[in-house]
Amino acid sequence: MNITAFVFDGVTSSEVLAPVAAAGEAGPVAVRIVGVERGPFHGFEPLRVFAADSTTDDAEATDLLLVPGGLGSIRMMEDEAVLDWLRRQAGVSTFVMSVSTGSLLLAAAGLLADATASGHWLAHEDLVRAGAHPADEPVTWWGRFITTSGPMAAADVARTLPDRVRYGPRP
Repeated sequence: MNITAFVFDGVTSSEVLAPVAAAGEAGPVAVRIVGVERGPFHGFEPLRVFAADSTTDDAEATDLLLVPGGLGSIRMMEDEAVLDWLRRQAGVSTFVMSVSTGSLLLAAAGLLADATASGHWLAHEDLVRAGAHPADEPVTWWGRFITTSGPMAAADVARTLPDRVRYGPRP
């Protein structure tokens, strides 16, 4: 399974690492780390650094677009180039999964308009302002969009995605 993970300064590291590790437990994964530029991005937690090997200048087909949250996601919501990339990348991704406040990025990009979406409980009002309907459930599926409340919920879903990519959705 191919995973494209979007990173930025202030990303919550576990929101990248937990779903990637869980998907890897279910089958082989190839991970592409994407940032607004190549180079290091510092996670919210000390000593967590992600090296972006690709930039948001392109959109490549992928099985899973992973959009984590974190304190830096608020700044990313205001970056029109990031929002445009999310829209383009979502168009060439089999699944799109947000973690915690990552749902705010998807909503800001217009990808969750009128959707029921999970996310960090403190972000519910922001989801409403962005046109989504917040859910109290830890995981919400809306077609090929998956929104989760946090890294453990995202990891639970990620364990099932390699089979869904290989064999199609559950009946």
